[in-house]
Amino acid sequence: MNTLKTPLTTKKYLLQKIAKVISIISLLTAVGTGLYTFFLTSEQQGLTLTLGVIAFFFASMAVVLYTISAVNLPDLSLKNKS
Repeated sequence: MNTLKTPLTTKKYLLQKIAKVISIISLLTAVGTGLYTFFLTSEQQGLTLTLGVIAFFFASMAVVLYTISAVNLPDLSLKNKS
């Protein structure tokens, strides 16, 4: 008999689901911005630099939010024993 209960749960909370949706949107934005930056002319160096930074920011945000949405969070709620 296995009486050990693991504190990990596979239930995804609402904020984790929202984080996953936002991470996908952020990744698509990063790819779109990167592609747009790739096709700019070399005369627009300021715009190219700015869009590159924006693409990096959205890609980093996508990684962090996807990690938050994929982790199994323990149930830390207090339960009454009465």
